[in-house]
Amino acid sequence: MKIIRLENTSFGFSSLREDEVDKLVEFDSDSGALKIHALQSPQRIPFGSAQPGLIGQLAGQKLGDGAVRIIHNSPVPNAYSASFKVYLDITLACSFQCPFCLSGAGRGQKASLPVMIIEKLATEIQELGVMYVKIGGGDPFLHPDFETIINLLRSAGCFLTISTNSAVVTPQIVGLLAKAGVRTSVSIEGMEVVNDSLRGSGHFRKALAALETLKKGGVNVLLRTTLLRQNLDDVPELVALARSRGVKIKFSYCRPAGRAVHNQTMLSPQDSPRYLKVLEYLNSPEVLPHVLMDEGMMFSQPAEVLQKLLCGRMCGAANRSMHIDANGKVSPCVFFGPTFSFGKIYQDGTIRDFWQGKVGNKFQTVRAIRQPRECDSCSRFCKNECPANRFYFWGNYDQQDPNCLYEAMRKGGSSTI
Repeated sequence: MKIIRLENTSFGFSSLREDEVDKLVEFDSDSGALKIHALQSPQRIPFGSAQPGLIGQLAGQKLGDGAVRIIHNSPVPNAYSASFKVYLDITLACSFQCPFCLSGAGRGQKASLPVMIIEKLATEIQELGVMYVKIGGGDPFLHPDFETIINLLRSAGCFLTISTNSAVVTPQIVGLLAKAGVRTSVSIEGMEVVNDSLRGSGHFRKALAALETLKKGGVNVLLRTTLLRQNLDDVPELVALARSRGVKIKFSYCRPAGRAVHNQTMLSPQDSPRYLKVLEYLNSPEVLPHVLMDEGMMFSQPAEVLQKLLCGRMCGAANRSMHIDANGKVSPCVFFGPTFSFGKIYQDGTIRDFWQGKVGNKFQTVRAIRQPRECDSCSRFCKNECPANRFYFWGNYDQQDPNCLYEAMRKGGSSTI
C-alpha cells in the first residue's frame, strides 16, 4: 500500500492557509520507504479533493486509480499535520529486569493495552496516515493478543518495527512477523560477558539463537545495541559479530528514561572521549556500510533528511513522533519523563486531539524548545542533540547534549569532522 500525505509545515510561509501544501510525503507501507517531494512553491489543494492528476504531477509520477491513498490533514504549526511515527508500548510484562530499561518493565508488571484501544488506534492511524509504529514493551510477545495487534496495525497501512529480548520466540511468532513484514531487532548489549552481566546469564547465546531462528523464518531482522557506559569497548566486536551472521547492527545511545536514570548506565560528559572513538570507528568507510545509527551519530548526514524532512529540527518529538505507554498515557517522547506524560488515549482525547493541542500543552511546549546557541553557527544540523538529554544533565535546554559530536570532539581532543 502506498500513501501520499499533503503537508503544510508553516516554515517559511508568509501566511498559513489551511489548504496550502508545500511538500508531499510519499510512503510505501510494504518496504517502509519514505520519499519527500518539496514543492518549489506552495499549492492550494482543497480538503476532500484528492486530485490524483495534480498530485501525481507534483510528485513526478502518474498515480493510477486506487494505487495510492491521498491524505490531507489540517496543518499544525511547527510540526507535521500528524505524527509520522507512534512509539507504542503494548505491555510492561517482561521476563527480565534490565538495569537500563527505558520503560521500567519487568517481572510482575501487568499493564497492557487492551485490544479495543488498539482497534481505535488502528482506525485513527489509517485516517491520519501515520506511517510507522514501533511496538515496544516490556516484551511485546507476552501480550496475550499479540497476533491480533499485529494484524490490526498492519491492516491500518503502517510499517511495523519491533524489538525482542529473545525470551519468547516461537514458530508461530516467527511466521506472523515474516508474513506481516515486521522489521525485528534482536537486542544485545555487548559481547557475552558484558551482555549477560546486564541482561542475565545465558542471554547472549539465547539472543544469537533467536537471530538465527528469525533469519531462517524469513523475518527482516537485525541486531540492535544501546550504547551504555558498560559496552562502549565492545562495539568493534559487535560489528564483527553482526557481519559474521550476515545482518546489520543498529546503534543508538541510552537516553534518560526508566531505570536507566537510576542505574548509571547512560553515557555522561565524562564518557565523551570514549564515545567519540566509537563514532569514529562506526563512521569509518570500511564499517559504515554494515551498521545503522541515528542520523545525529553520522559524520555525514543524509542530504535528503536535512534538506527536505526535518523542518528545522532533528528531534522528532512532537514534530514527527509521539509515544503511548502500556497504561495508555500519551507523551511527545518517553525520554522527557513523567512530567510530559499526560492524559490517556481515548479517555482524554484521540491521537489528533493530543497532536493538535486540544488536550494539554505538552506537545506545543516541546515544539517551542530552542536549540543551544552553539548550534546556531554549527555546520551540522543536529550534533546528536537531544532536548531530554540536555535537560537531564544540565537542568535546562540551553546547553549542548553531552553526546553532541562537537562537544565530544572538544573533550576528546579530536578534529575528525
